[in-house]
Amino acid sequence: MISRRSPAPPAGPGPEGVDDVPKRPIGRYIVGLVGIAILAVVATLLTASLLSRQKFDAAVTGEATTQVIRATSLSESASDLLTLAENPEEPGDVEELRAERARTVERLEIEYAHFVATHEALIDGNLALGLPGNNSPQVTQLFLGLKPVFEQLRDATADVIVAGRSGAAVLPGEIEPVLVAADAFRDPMLDIVQTYTEESQARVESLKRTQYLLLTITIIVLVFEGVFLFRPAVQEFRREWRQRAQAHISERKDDQRKLSYLARFDPLTGLINRFLFGDRLTNAISRARRDGGIVSLMFLDLDEFKAVNDRFGHHIGDGLLKQVAQRIVASVRESDSVARLGGDEFTVVLEGSHRVEDAGHVATKILEAMQEPFHVGSHELRLTASIGIALYPVDGQSAQELLRDADIAMYSAKAAGKNTYQYFTPELREKTSERLHLIDGLRRAVEARHELDLVYQPKVDTATNTITGVEALVRWHHPELGLVLPDRFVPVAEETDLILPIGDWVLEEACRQMRTWQSRGIDITMSVNVSSRQLKRGDLVESVAKVLDSTGLDADRLEIELTEGTLVEDTELAARALEELREMGVQVSIDDFGTGYSSLSYLKRLPIDRLKIDRSFIRDITVSEEAATLSAAIVGLAQSLRLDVVAEGVETAEQLTMLERLGCYGMQGFLFSRPVSADDVRALIERGLPIITRTPVHAGRVAAS
Repeated sequence: MISRRSPAPPAGPGPEGVDDVPKRPIGRYIVGLVGIAILAVVATLLTASLLSRQKFDAAVTGEATTQVIRATSLSESASDLLTLAENPEEPGDVEELRAERARTVERLEIEYAHFVATHEALIDGNLALGLPGNNSPQVTQLFLGLKPVFEQLRDATADVIVAGRSGAAVLPGEIEPVLVAADAFRDPMLDIVQTYTEESQARVESLKRTQYLLLTITIIVLVFEGVFLFRPAVQEFRREWRQRAQAHISERKDDQRKLSYLARFDPLTGLINRFLFGDRLTNAISRARRDGGIVSLMFLDLDEFKAVNDRFGHHIGDGLLKQVAQRIVASVRESDSVARLGGDEFTVVLEGSHRVEDAGHVATKILEAMQEPFHVGSHELRLTASIGIALYPVDGQSAQELLRDADIAMYSAKAAGKNTYQYFTPELREKTSERLHLIDGLRRAVEARHELDLVYQPKVDTATNTITGVEALVRWHHPELGLVLPDRFVPVAEETDLILPIGDWVLEEACRQMRTWQSRGIDITMSVNVSSRQLKRGDLVESVAKVLDSTGLDADRLEIELTEGTLVEDTELAARALEELREMGVQVSIDDFGTGYSSLSYLKRLPIDRLKIDRSFIRDITVSEEAATLSAAIVGLAQSLRLDVVAEGVETAEQLTMLERLGCYGMQGFLFSRPVSADDVRALIERGLPIITRTPVHAGRVAAS
């Protein structure tokens, strides 16, 4: 970490005669302050004067502009009187025309009064209207030129008003002078408005120049004041500056050394980083190419390290990474290179060996070192790792190729169950290429949606031989690979988080289809599988509520299926989510029950409606006493907890008979129906299920029941 700057040395008399500097007389200091105060007062008064003048300028400009509008209004009102005079007075309209003429005359009088009063105020001033009247010579000259036109408009309008008051018809000859004078008034008056505006802007610019001048003078005075005021501290400042400069140079050198270290080493573990690792690996390959021999690259990734960070925090995770680095270093030779690439990924470069199996021995040693618990703070943690191994010159000729192949082998070790190592083989590269092809295609399928489809497998109550519900199953119609089944693309989707948009789409489409069936009188339930990532995302309840609201499906028609593994990963999170789903009315079932995580404690804690016996038990139930015993135990457990139970994967009449003898009547499998389209489900319900003949089961096979 870059060091902080050294603290400044304590203040004190310097060696260069700082104490001998004469102090500035107090009188000169006061004079400077008074000068600054005077400048500030002058600037304030000028600004106030400008603001006051701007207020008058705005009023004058506004009233002058209004005069143009009023002149137009006078001509329009006079024209209205002429129009009313030319209309024939039919017996029924006489009173209405007279009233309209009176209103027009009254409006003309008001406009005339405002027009005359404002014109006089613009020339002579009227503080009540905000008009000072102190016009410039240019404006005064313009008003003098406008005077004949104004008087003509004033007198002509007065004549029209007198004629209108008398009740006599206003003749065109009386209106024409008003129209002519109004037109002649507009342009000169607009010139006056323009002159007012220009003079106002000129005053603003003049004040700005004055203010800039005052500001410049003030700054100059302040500079001189500062020079005299702070002169005693100048030499002290220079001395401190030299000391700080020396300290800064020293810090810069330290920083450069630390930056050089950080450019090559990981700051957390002290191991070499990705960049220095690349150089080490490239140099090792060059030496092996020149001298012969093998270079082994080991790519190590910690298993489930993210869970440590999520549960205990990153500070615990960082402490764990430090101890992991120490154990890896202790497991290899001093001549081998150990690097941390980032996160929980480490690499080891082994050189000078001539045997392929040597890398496997070192990997085994590292895995054994990881078996001991890690003590970080007050926590005791257990962690495993997966290691991929690639060899030069067998697997690659360059550092990039070896790193790629070791990474592929590492993922193969994880797929093999983790806590092991795996050598790279060409077949792994082909599998990785196929996996990447699936990921790309699946991403396009998620974006386009038209490649994904839902089919539905019925769930049957054999006691009544009726369909009680269906399970929604997603299918992928790849444009090149054809139909891709879930067991091939769902694991890939879960690794890349594509399972989240797929799961959301399945939930919405299934609920929409169930709502369609419900509107047609089909009374069954729709089961939808939810992945662990959907639950961990934290918004499962909100997503279900949103879909139910948008589709209009009743909550009790929806059943959410989760596997045991999903529930035990975070029981507290699962309990909260399932409890909220139960309050909404949504049913919950445990899928693949009995596959290794079964626990009475979480069954009692979680709000569950149904258990689904895994198909691996049903497949052997008629030939394996152990499978029959376990199935009987699951059925008994469900009955004791008052839970429904459904057997998955029922394919033969013998399995059907055995399950009914165990007391299980909820079933699902090819014996009743394969997954079918929505239309086929409706036809199957309307047609009804065929009667299946029960097949006797040998007594020896049902001993467990």
